[in-house]
Amino acid sequence: MNDHHFLSAASDMARAAGQLLQTMYASELEIALKNGNERDLVTTADYAADRLIRERLVAAFPEHAVFTEETFRPEAVIDWQTPTWIIDPLDGTTNFAHGLPIFSVSIALHDASGARVGVVYEPLRDWLFAARAGGGATLNGRPLQVSHQAQLRRSIVACDWSRSPEQRRASARIFNNFANEVRTLRSLGSAALGFCYVAAGCLDVYYNLSLWPWDVAAGELIAREAGATVTDEHGDSWTIETPGVLVSNGLVHAEAAAIVNCHWSKNGT
Repeated sequence: MNDHHFLSAASDMARAAGQLLQTMYASELEIALKNGNERDLVTTADYAADRLIRERLVAAFPEHAVFTEETFRPEAVIDWQTPTWIIDPLDGTTNFAHGLPIFSVSIALHDASGARVGVVYEPLRDWLFAARAGGGATLNGRPLQVSHQAQLRRSIVACDWSRSPEQRRASARIFNNFANEVRTLRSLGSAALGFCYVAAGCLDVYYNLSLWPWDVAAGELIAREAGATVTDEHGDSWTIETPGVLVSNGLVHAEAAAIVNCHWSKNGT
């Protein structure tokens, strides 16, 4: 099996999970708190989509590992020597639970070489973002390329918000500083879509101070294959296990990183 096959399978699974989410969207859901955190929701839709994807992956690729947000345990360690599917079955749970129509399904395959394929599906728009390593990125089959905007003052910048009070305050300070320097600001509620919108040229910059592997596994590959620059929030090297991220079209990256660094140090203050 090659990456074309894996990408096709991931695309089919993302669409199937997205169709399931559509049937559950704006319906009466059971909503719970993860670890009692009012800012960390999980719904019956998360679990249903997670189960659908996991069952199909195990049936199709029994030799692969599967790592999902909904089955994550703090003691879990990913063995990158084994091809591993990294899944967020519903990225944007809070939006979904409140009827805000911005959410996605994220599926990626990684191994010791890094990301191999990634798919992010936005069900309500029927937008399928997809990429394979070295093969470019597409939206519904159309090639993607980041924007050519070279001036930060004409850029659109987006972020999402950590659940940590300290990180939220830092994000707000960064957001406020960007407000004086850019065309406008947005906040999405789905990190995977933040990466994809940079890939599509809809956004010029996206930043987030606190992410997990399932948030970024597919979106980072899609953005990078579309020509994006991806670093940690300070402009330094990034890995899938790095919590903070700054993604841009590359042309305004240094300026954007400088603004982040004014309000968020490397030691997290």
